Amino acid sequence: MPSTCASGGDQLLSHCNDCVMYLLYSGGSEQLLRGLIEESMRSIAGEFPTDGVRRALGALVPGSEASLSSLRALFFLLLNQDSRMRSRLCSDKLLGYLPVLCPYKACSFYELLKETVVPMWIKDERVELVDFVGLLKDAYLVA
Repeated sequence: MPSTCASGGDQLLSHCNDCVMYLLYSGGSEQLLRGLIEESMRSIAGEFPTDGVRRALGALVPGSEASLSSLRALFFLLLNQDSRMRSRLCSDKLLGYLPVLCPYKACSFYELLKETVVPMWIKDERVELVDFVGLLKDAYLVA
């Protein structure tokens, strides 16, 4: 794990290759994750405007006590379904300065997310959130 991103200091943001690396490795990404989760939930609710979807998303809203691992897991689970957010990470600088995700890396990462990481986690109840986040980090590095 790159120590420059793991320490979470804002002065070290320039060492993160892109916004996904920052979200996965930075200890200072909690507020950004919360905002992106809210945005993604609104996007998914707009794309699938049913009461069931709204109720399910409402049940997923993270409380103030949510850990960084649970926020990461929730964001990437939502990202797996949210095509608008996937596009945004490749086109808009988050916070105005985080580098966008390279479209080629994004394609590979999103495919791993959809085809391998999320299904593996859903199928095996023994895989804990921290392990799921580890799988996300592995997929990012391989992509």
